[in-house]
Amino acid sequence: MQYRLMNDYSADWPFWGGKEGAGLCADGDPALPEATAAAARAWASQFNELFDWQHGWPNAAMAAAHEEEARRLYEEVKRALPSDEVVLQYWELAYREGS
Repeated sequence: MQYRLMNDYSADWPFWGGKEGAGLCADGDPALPEATAAAARAWASQFNELFDWQHGWPNAAMAAAHEEEARRLYEEVKRALPSDEVVLQYWELAYREGS
């Protein structure tokens, strides 16, 4: 199975592909340990709450922290799904200048 770990507006579960092959995965696909699933939901929630579609993150520090969490979460998900292909698609790099 192939999964993309990626944020998108209004997506509470940041996984794409999976059993359906394209689009947003159903909640719980992929099946992850409870702590990993909670971390994925928290990561997506932070994006939905703080990332502005025009200006990005409120500041550079938040942008860096969110990307760092993405990379940590990606490694955790790969360990939890050893027989699946997991790809991190991280695009949310923008932040408000001067912040």
